[in-house]
Amino acid sequence: MIMENVTDDQLLNFLDGTSNDAERNNINHLISTNVGLNKRLEELQAVHFILQKQNIIEQPSKTFTEKVMSNLHARSSFAFLSPRNGLLLLVGLLVASGIAITLVSSGQFDQWHTFLNIGQIPVKNNLVKLLPASIPFDLKLAVKIFVMVNVVIAFVLLDRTILRPIFQKRAERFI
Repeated sequence: MIMENVTDDQLLNFLDGTSNDAERNNINHLISTNVGLNKRLEELQAVHFILQKQNIIEQPSKTFTEKVMSNLHARSSFAFLSPRNGLLLLVGLLVASGIAITLVSSGQFDQWHTFLNIGQIPVKNNLVKLLPASIPFDLKLAVKIFVMVNVVIAFVLLDRTILRPIFQKRAERFI
């Protein structure tokens, strides 16, 4: 018997101890002479060991099918944020935007023009030489961009936490 004639089933029977004495002696002899067969037996032993440790076969509960079938037509309850957390976040965004707008309109950021000096960065890289020596930075423009982003996020939160639940409840009344 050569390695090609020994199947995985025969090796598994050998590991389980269900093979007869003649097969067992033959496989022992082939394992001692054939490195490839010995390696395959070691692989199967590892799998066999893992499968023996997992003696519990998991089964779903008896009502699993009934639960799945009853929830097929249920509406999904995917919520971006809970209404309470969404409202708190919306109020926080509106307060931050209001403070920023008040400071911009009162002229607090009118004199905040500066240059970011890239030439003074202690980085030795050829890419830094390609950039200009300084980049103008206007804090008033940065605050305006901050306010715009906050307003966009506030509209999204308003839609997700307040408007969408209201219109979903209205639509459910007519269905």
